[in-house]
Amino acid sequence: MSSTSLTDRLRGVERLSFPVWVFDVERGRMAWGNRAALELWRSPSLEEFLSRDYSDMSPATRTRNEGFLRALGEDRSAHVEHGFTFYPRGEPLHLTCVMSGMDLDDGRLALLIEGHVRTEPQDPRMLRSHEAMRHVSAMVALLDTAGAVLVMNPAALRAFGESSAPADWFDDTSAAARILEVAETNEVFDEELAARTSEGPRWHAVEARRTSDPATGKHAVVVHQVDVTERREREALIEAQRREILELSAPLLDVADGVVAVPIVAALTEARCAELERRLLAGVAARGARVVVFDLTGATAADGAGLSQLLRLISAVRLLGARATVTGVRPAMATELVRSGAEIAGVAMMRSLRDALVAAGRGSPRR
Repeated sequence: MSSTSLTDRLRGVERLSFPVWVFDVERGRMAWGNRAALELWRSPSLEEFLSRDYSDMSPATRTRNEGFLRALGEDRSAHVEHGFTFYPRGEPLHLTCVMSGMDLDDGRLALLIEGHVRTEPQDPRMLRSHEAMRHVSAMVALLDTAGAVLVMNPAALRAFGESSAPADWFDDTSAAARILEVAETNEVFDEELAARTSEGPRWHAVEARRTSDPATGKHAVVVHQVDVTERREREALIEAQRREILELSAPLLDVADGVVAVPIVAALTEARCAELERRLLAGVAARGARVVVFDLTGATAADGAGLSQLLRLISAVRLLGARATVTGVRPAMATELVRSGAEIAGVAMMRSLRDALVAAGRGSPRR
């Protein structure tokens, strides 16, 4: 903390013809301004100037200002030059600002800003494009062909930080190299990748294209990322619920020693049979089952693909050394089996689950 006040330390620049002011980034308020700054910001007095509250700045603006402050705090002898568009009393004003670090009276670091009005003509389209890019939620970065970051918009800065490299952005360590390949191939990179961000692990839809660096004219790569974590989580939840429903509609029941019953409820579809195959074959091997009973009493309908999948599953069960039995075949399903020409030789077909249990050595058939 300096022994002299901020006002005393800046007394020598009070009468400069160009505007100089101090901005307290943390609190979002002006901490000091010379006369030229008051004129630029259209403030009637220093008291009014210091009373202005800019704490409601956008996340993009806050990220940018915090980045300037961090860089100047790391090297107190440094300065940063940046083009700004300010809106004193609602009217746009284009300035080139030279910023350096300035200690406030309480020891915190602020931005000492020298403003120079830009007199050259400004292309409105470029200004609007630049402003829009600052505030979009998509993360945009421009890379050179070696992978160095040339520039990032505030959303990308918030996600990855200023000092990060593309190789650090994703769990897939080869992703950065594949992204940079577009500089040579001119193809479009389009993948969803697990990203390492300041907020923790996220899923990003990543698109990369070759472009030109407007400063050098050399090839560059523009990388556009959108956070799709919520959609991925929603899809994962839906898939988990789907699997749970499929499991409930075709559970594996140990009905006797070495006998597994599979009552299939609802429609006999290819998806349901595929899910059943995933669980059943591992279950047969783990249980050492000698008989598997497919009970179709509760199956409401069957399509050709579902029946074909079921018959393949029955064949796989038999290859594991278990005897397959099918019960509860309804007339419509029997007709479909005949129409499909399915090979069912060697498959025991019984009227009911009870009959299948009798055949497996449990109880006596009902007379």
